[in-house]
Amino acid sequence: MKKCWILSIFFVGALGTPGTVLGAPEDSAPAVSAAPQAAAELPANAAGQTVSKSTLAAARVDSKLNETILHKSVLDYYLPADIASVAKKCAAGEIDECYFSFKTFENSPDKKTASAANLELAVLSLQRGLVKQAVKYIDQACALNPDDPFAELTRGWILLSSGKYKKARQSFQNLLYLTADFEYVSSAKLGTALAWYLDGDKEKSATELQYLYTSNPYTISFVSYMLGRIASEMKSSRQLAPVFLQQSLTHDARNYAAVELFAQLSEKEKNDLRSWQYYATLYSLDPDNKDLAKKIAKYAKKLGDKSIDYLFYLRLEQPIVHEMVSTPSEKVKMALYANREQVPQVLQSFSLMPSGTLRVEDEKLGEVLRSASYIQKTVVFNPETGGVDFTNDKGHVEFSAKRPFTITVENPNKTLLVREATAQNIFAADLSDKELKGALIVIPTPQGIKLINEVYAEDLIPALLATQAQDITHDAALKALAVVFRSALLQAVKDHQGQPYHITDNDEYFKFKGINLIFKDLLDASKESGKIRLTEAQAGAYADCGVLTADALENTAFKPGYMFSPANVSKYILSNPPADLYSRPQDPTQWAGIKWMYLYDAKEIESRVAYKQNIGKLRALTPTSFTEKGRILSMRFEGSKGSYEAKTPQEVAFLLSAGTMRSNLFDMVPFYKGKNIKSVLVRGYDTGLGYGLCLQGADGLAKQGADYMAIIKYYFPQARILDTTTGTIK
Repeated sequence: MKKCWILSIFFVGALGTPGTVLGAPEDSAPAVSAAPQAAAELPANAAGQTVSKSTLAAARVDSKLNETILHKSVLDYYLPADIASVAKKCAAGEIDECYFSFKTFENSPDKKTASAANLELAVLSLQRGLVKQAVKYIDQACALNPDDPFAELTRGWILLSSGKYKKARQSFQNLLYLTADFEYVSSAKLGTALAWYLDGDKEKSATELQYLYTSNPYTISFVSYMLGRIASEMKSSRQLAPVFLQQSLTHDARNYAAVELFAQLSEKEKNDLRSWQYYATLYSLDPDNKDLAKKIAKYAKKLGDKSIDYLFYLRLEQPIVHEMVSTPSEKVKMALYANREQVPQVLQSFSLMPSGTLRVEDEKLGEVLRSASYIQKTVVFNPETGGVDFTNDKGHVEFSAKRPFTITVENPNKTLLVREATAQNIFAADLSDKELKGALIVIPTPQGIKLINEVYAEDLIPALLATQAQDITHDAALKALAVVFRSALLQAVKDHQGQPYHITDNDEYFKFKGINLIFKDLLDASKESGKIRLTEAQAGAYADCGVLTADALENTAFKPGYMFSPANVSKYILSNPPADLYSRPQDPTQWAGIKWMYLYDAKEIESRVAYKQNIGKLRALTPTSFTEKGRILSMRFEGSKGSYEAKTPQEVAFLLSAGTMRSNLFDMVPFYKGKNIKSVLVRGYDTGLGYGLCLQGADGLAKQGADYMAIIKYYFPQARILDTTTGTIK
């Protein structure tokens, strides 16, 4: 097996899917020290304190997630009756009516109602880009309820957003006199660190960040990124930046800003290979970015023909599985090599190696070619004829076609390896080698070749499990996921009858990397889960879940009493996961899938929005529709020259983060300079859209003794379940 490398950081695919890694496995990133080795230090601050690499090395050991304080959540989601009724209008997407309805209560004689109304108005005003109004409303909320720590904390963040850094620090300091609760104190410390940084005092910012590193594992990736950013901006400490950035990515592989800074530092160091790898990773996420395209062209030219060898594609010399007993079942047509939008890419060539006798059949001529096992053949697009040529290992053409033809292995239990696929844009899709079951349909087009794998559903399910279940350790959870995949596959076949294909290998609900990734436990889970099937339910899955799912399930025995409002979303995101969370990670440093935080540059957001419409300088980020629990479904991007509304969670995620955000449950703190936003802090919970089966939650339930039937019933309580052995529906 050969591997060509690109940095392992991101998950590709739409929100709502358990993502698949783009690039090498997590242990195969370029050789950057993953842990500090020496006591080199950032400059001392005015008090003589230092931030040292040795201190950071000890921090992970000192952070004990089983300490009660880290899980303690005392946040109160209570809303006065009048405010609760208005919040329902927000959830229904009536944003303007929601805003003006809150205004009717801002001067209510009931202080609790008036304070709550002003708090909501402050949050909504900030979302609408009305920063001065946000400050006015939050001041009123704090005056009406001076003992409310959340109002004071929100005031600190709004002041920070508006550029009033000294006042923000004072507000965060005032909070410490109102509560000792871990969530509040930690958020105030982070706000203070950012206030010092944005105000130009990097040393004081680093000191605050050091405290967070040693006390709050939920923010460790973001804090490591900020320490790396500070180090990169201080000449005497620049050599420390890669250490901090590598730690950031170790704890959260989707930290876009950390990879971007890695790319910039590599370029400054004139490390062509590493620059190519990092910029290639970014470009694969945002292929319309002209600046990234220039970087790619520059380093591709420097590295020459070998540049593609440094991208991560899984390369296989020959089939690995060789033979897998087929299970006759409904056939699925899966288009191969699809891009982020699930559009199958046109190939210029690919090679084949079967583990049994290969047969080529033309749709009109019948069988036209037969070849022995383990003999490589190559299919090449011929631009002069507009057809494709089927060639042997000497390059001699054995068969040519302008119409579709089918390649199969005579023994249905044998496999077919698709190798060395090439496309005009090598970043458009993952061009890794893939071992297949079933038939390969080759479709010549005027631009190149499209491939469709027609395969039994039961032969495909174990391979789909392999791409999503790396961290699933219990058989019951694997079986539950197999039920979900089977149900989704068969529904996709039904929904796309008569179309050229039913799914793609980069499908919204499942990813296909090849049957070479499967193991016995996956085969067993697939086989043993066939007794039931979901009907009339959204048979999706997502990797990690917090307390609340989109469909109001709770992944914990702890009941937070959550009620939606714009301010309560921020309060929920502030809260730490309770100790009994079903989906808590086994590795206590890997909480990023559940609670995460990223910083995005406004210029890049403006650039991506400009693909749709030029809005000028970014001035507001306004959610325009929500789920009942506050997940963002659409968002308006306001600018100096106009506005653009992203209509789906996937489009919102792409415009904000080039698609790397984990979910659509988040809030935002825009950092303004004058009227314009310079950067955006995004704070969020869990992954995907929050519907369907939570993989880590399923594994947690299995750990507690639940079987796969119980897990399915837990995550799909309204579903009708078909017993495939009796044909009855429960």
